[in-house]
Parts: sequence; structure tokens; C-alpha cells
Amino acid sequence: MEFLQIIIDNIFPLLTFMLIGYILDVKYRVNVAALSKLTVFVVLPCFIFYSIYVAELDMDMFFVFLLSCMQMALIGVVAWAVGKARGFSPEKIEAFKNGTMFSNNGNIGIALIALVFTHAPYIVDGKAPYLAEAGAAAAMTLVQMNMTLHTVGLYQAGKGVLKPREALAAVFRLPIPYMLCAVFLVKWSGFNMTSTFLWPVMQNSSGALAAIVMTTLGMQIHKSRISFGDIDGWLGCFIRLIGGPAAAYGLILFLRLLGVDLDPVICQTIMIMGSVPSAANSVLYAVEFHNMEDFATELVMMSTVLSCMTMPGVIYISRILFPV
Repeated sequence: MEFLQIIIDNIFPLLTFMLIGYILDVKYRVNVAALSKLTVFVVLPCFIFYSIYVAELDMDMFFVFLLSCMQMALIGVVAWAVGKARGFSPEKIEAFKNGTMFSNNGNIGIALIALVFTHAPYIVDGKAPYLAEAGAAAAMTLVQMNMTLHTVGLYQAGKGVLKPREALAAVFRLPIPYMLCAVFLVKWSGFNMTSTFLWPVMQNSSGALAAIVMTTLGMQIHKSRISFGDIDGWLGCFIRLIGGPAAAYGLILFLRLLGVDLDPVICQTIMIMGSVPSAANSVLYAVEFHNMEDFATELVMMSTVLSCMTMPGVIYISRILFPV
């Protein structure tokens, strides 16, 4: 029953936005490139600033951040090796890496953690004592994802069709790297952003991200040629949905060998966040750079649908591996 609740509360809303976008494009043939510009230049920078500003960047979470980076790097190496073995073009390899390395933590992961740790067996005397710790670990993985997706992921999307130097230059022509610098500068300076007129702008843009991104994805699905029979798409989904949590588990054991023994709640959180489907923003970057838009859309759509079956399984297994 809880598995069904996870799907209803977290997956169905996103699929609904995708359906709305699909129907809108069928009827009106919406300009997806214009929506991509709006998202990349306005909504995403505001979301990044807001999510990092409100996150509690406690030094105790350093190893969570480190493990998340290691997990992403490991998946990137595996995706690159698979792409080379399959004879992918350079453009497709970069799209494949973006579709497997980066996950939809902001839209699905955070909400999933909140749902899991506010239901049995994590309720004690009507309270959720593990939620704060799980939420902090989830926030740290989200910070790591935001920092890398909107820098490394952006670079990889451009690198697929541009020379490395041109791709790097393209990244710095966008506002995202500067917003990352700005939020850490503001956060460390102690300046209170919540008292400024810009704060409601950040909040409203952050709240609108999921709707805009997933609706845009639905429009791109209508414009794309997607085949559920594409073996490359299935390989990408396997790496993202199965390889992600498996890599997290292996790295947790590796840290234990080094003497770093993370709390079971944190371990469960890392595994669950590793099971989240591909980042919808990877489609926006593919559209922005005209790099394998159909394939990027296929990876996100397939992994989102298949995660309805895989994420509940990972949640169940993580409880067995790291009992609280």
C-alpha cells in the first residue's frame, strides 16, 4: 500500500504535467525553445539560489556531499564506457552521460524522502524523529546535484555539438554559474535575503520549476520520436535506476572500510536519492544546444515511468541493508 502511495503522491503529478504539455503541443504547437530560454535564464537560476540558500550546509554532511560526487563520477565513467562499447557518436555519449549521471532529485527525490520518513515504520509516538536527519542528507544531495547538473551537465550538453573550449564559453554565457557564486557569497556573508523584494521572486520561481520543466518535457515528447524498443534507452534506464542505488551502496561500504560509518538513516536516504529517474533538465539542455533532443527525452520519459516499479523496491531493500 505504501508503494502505491509513493507512486500516487510523487510520480502521478509529474506524469500529469507531462500529459498537459503533450496535449498543449498537439493543439498549439508550442515553441519549446522559447520555454527552454525562459527556464534556463530565469526559473532555473532562481531555483538554484533558493534551494542552496535555504539548505543547512552542516559540516557533518560533508561525507554525504563527497559520496554523492563519487557516485555521480562512477556512473559517468560507466555511461562513457557503455557508450564507447556501443559505438555511440560523441554527441550521443554526452547525452547518455547527462541522462544517467543526473537525477530528478529536486522534483521527486526530496518529496520522496519526506514521504518515506513520515510514514511507518519511521513514526514513533505519532512523531517523525528521523525526518530532520534524512531531510538534511537529501538537501545535501540536492545541493550537489544542482551544482554539478548546471555546470558539468551544461558543459557536457554543449560539448556534444561544440568544441570543449566553445562549450565552456557557452556555459559562462548563461546566468547559472554566476548564480551559484552569488548564493554562496550571500550565504557566507550572513546577509538576510528573505527581507529583500527579490525573495518572493526566488520562491515563486522555485515553486514553478517542476510545472514548467515537466510540461516542457511533455511538449518535447510530442515532438520527438521515442521508441520503447530502443536498447540504448533501456541501458540508460538500467544505469540510472539500478546502477545509481547499487553504486551508492558500494560507496557506503567503501567509506566504511576507510573508517567512515554513516548513520543508517543517512545511508537509506543516499540509496533512495540514487534511485530517482533522470533529470528533466537534461532535456532542456539538449534542446538549448540542439544535441540529441529525442534521445534525451526518451531517457527521461522511460526512466520516469519505470521508476514507478524500481523506486519502491530500492526503498524496501534499503531498509533491510541499513536497519534503523
